[in-house]
Amino acid sequence: MATVTSPASPSLDTLVLHEPSLLPPEPPDDQFYHHRVRPIESLKTLWGHREIIHTLAERDFRAQYKQATLGILWAVISPVLTLCIMIVIFSRVKSFGSEGLPYALYAFVGILCWSFFASSLSNGGQSLLNNKALLAKTQFPRECFPLENMCVSGINTVTSWIPLAILFVIFGRAPRLAGVFVPLLMIIEVVFAAGVTLAVAGLIIQMRDLVQVLPMITTLGLFATPVIWPYSKIPTDFHVAGGHVVRTIGKHGHAVHHLVGGFTINLQMVYGFFNPIGPVIDQARWTLLLGHTPEWNLVGVAALGAVLYLYFGYRIFKRLEVNFADIA
Repeated sequence: MATVTSPASPSLDTLVLHEPSLLPPEPPDDQFYHHRVRPIESLKTLWGHREIIHTLAERDFRAQYKQATLGILWAVISPVLTLCIMIVIFSRVKSFGSEGLPYALYAFVGILCWSFFASSLSNGGQSLLNNKALLAKTQFPRECFPLENMCVSGINTVTSWIPLAILFVIFGRAPRLAGVFVPLLMIIEVVFAAGVTLAVAGLIIQMRDLVQVLPMITTLGLFATPVIWPYSKIPTDFHVAGGHVVRTIGKHGHAVHHLVGGFTINLQMVYGFFNPIGPVIDQARWTLLLGHTPEWNLVGVAALGAVLYLYFGYRIFKRLEVNFADIA
């Protein structure tokens, strides 16, 4: 039996030995998640293991198309089929509009941006569950699993840009010079996707119901994000309270009532903060297809929102990772 050797008032430097049989099998519930997060040190460790991300991504990319007859062509076929469905169903809906652009070209830019986020969230969110064996036997950073799935999604998305080039030729158009800002927009989307994917990957270990919820999120998100409808449909001066009604006569002689004054908010900015993919898709079209300079206020709000998602998503992941191997 171990003995306890300590003075009446033991100091912090005093060695206290306890009977092993009296120790609890696991930490108390109130301290189970009190894991101190050190983001800078964690990022340094992650950078030191970047080769593991590359190796895992290469493994998953090869396995994804290993037994498929068409192989990597599925990365091209899948978004094209989605585009065909959208053309048949939504191209004639006047309320959606395409800002004077061919609907196929307009919608396909949105599809490419959304598919990267959706596949990153779907595959990266479940990456820890899909790698249980490695999770219990390895010591490298756990965030390598979601991030390598994002790399695979990125490769598939880059491959999917081939049909976009073909659409430019079909409609006799060319990418505008302002399209040089598209890589900046893609960085914002990657930052946002990484934050959400890391948070979901950590939470899904604790709440397995999220496995069933994820497909619904990606499906509903397609319609809640300006993939098939223009971002301009979101009002910039949404009236909240106050103001007074002004009566005017319309061009057909009918009375028209307007609210003037009061408190209004720019819903485009609010939406862009909480869902940075919206401004990313809108500004990708605005620059690549229409040739305009980015609207930096929208880009800035999307960037701020993406950085906050990454910060809090990474902290959630690191806070929960202490029990990944035990629960998974």
